[in-house]
Amino acid sequence: MRTLRFTSLLALSLMVFAAAQTTRAAAAAGNYQFTLPGEKELKYVEFSAEGDGTGKATGSIYLSDEAVYTILDVDGTGEKGRFAGYNIKADVDGLVVTENQAILSGTITTSSNQAFIGQRVLLTVIDNGQDPRRPDGLTWGIYKPIDRRWIPSDAEWKEDPGVGLRWWATDFERKGDVGYQMPRDESFGTHSYPLSSYVYADVDNAAGDIRVVP
Repeated sequence: MRTLRFTSLLALSLMVFAAAQTTRAAAAAGNYQFTLPGEKELKYVEFSAEGDGTGKATGSIYLSDEAVYTILDVDGTGEKGRFAGYNIKADVDGLVVTENQAILSGTITTSSNQAFIGQRVLLTVIDNGQDPRRPDGLTWGIYKPIDRRWIPSDAEWKEDPGVGLRWWATDFERKGDVGYQMPRDESFGTHSYPLSSYVYADVDNAAGDIRVVP
C-alpha cells in the first residue's frame, strides 16, 4: 500500500523493477517507516533485491531503529549492557518470492554498532497493493552465525563410521514429501524457516511502499 514515497530509493526501485519486467527475474524493493504499538521510537527499512532464478540475489537492506535495547545474556556468554538505537546495512545474497511475499537474506557489512557486523539478517515482506484495508507488512530478524567447533561421534568407537554421513529425511506418511537433507544447513538464509512460519509485525504510523514481483 503506497501511503508515502521516500525519494531516496525511488530511482533505484524503478531501475530494479524495470529490469525485473524485462528479464522476468523475481524482485522486491521498498521503504517502510513505522513504530510498534506503545512505542514512540521510529523504525525505518529500505531494501532492494533482484534474484537470479536460483534463490541467490543481489541488493541491499538498510534498517534503522531508535529504540533502546537491553542485552540479555541468554546463552551464558557474558554479554550485557544497553544501547540506544542502531542502524545496519546488509548485502543481499538470497531472495525467495512466493506470490506477493518475499524473504530476503544478507550479511551485515556496516553498522553503528560494531557487534552487528558479520551477523545475518532476514527480512520478510508482503505486498498487498493499493488495498487500504490490507496494508503492506514486514518482519525481520538479526542472527549470529552458528559456529560449531565440535563434531558429535560415538565415544565407544575409535573411528565412528557415522561421522560426516548425510541422508535425506522425508515423511513416510506423506506421499510425495520433498523432505530435506540431514544434517540440516545451519546457516541463516531464506531456507531457514518456511514462509508460513513468519508473523508480520503489528505496526502503527506506517508510511511507505513495498513492492514484490514474482
